[in-house]
Amino acid sequence: MNFDVGIRIKELRKARGLSTNKLSNMAGLSQSYVRNLEAGKYDNPTVDSLELICDALGIAFEDFVNYKDLSLAQLKAMKLVRTLNDEQLEGFCQLMGQKDEET
Repeated sequence: MNFDVGIRIKELRKARGLSTNKLSNMAGLSQSYVRNLEAGKYDNPTVDSLELICDALGIAFEDFVNYKDLSLAQLKAMKLVRTLNDEQLEGFCQLMGQKDEET
């Protein structure tokens, strides 16, 4: 990955108001693993562990990887938008002032 995973996890964890202990419990990982990951002691964390952390933070793994500069709220919103059905998504877009490009 082309960014510091540990620093990013720490930023998102703090934005969520979680301690390393709480995040590690929510993710089902050891506290020492999360601390070492945030400290940059692991060059290649597993996708599985990162997915567990993302789930605990309430964000999608693919957004964590692809959108490195978004806030926690923006990442959580992206995950939520993906759960909307077509009708809900259309209503959301209207609410946001977007026009459907197909009309």
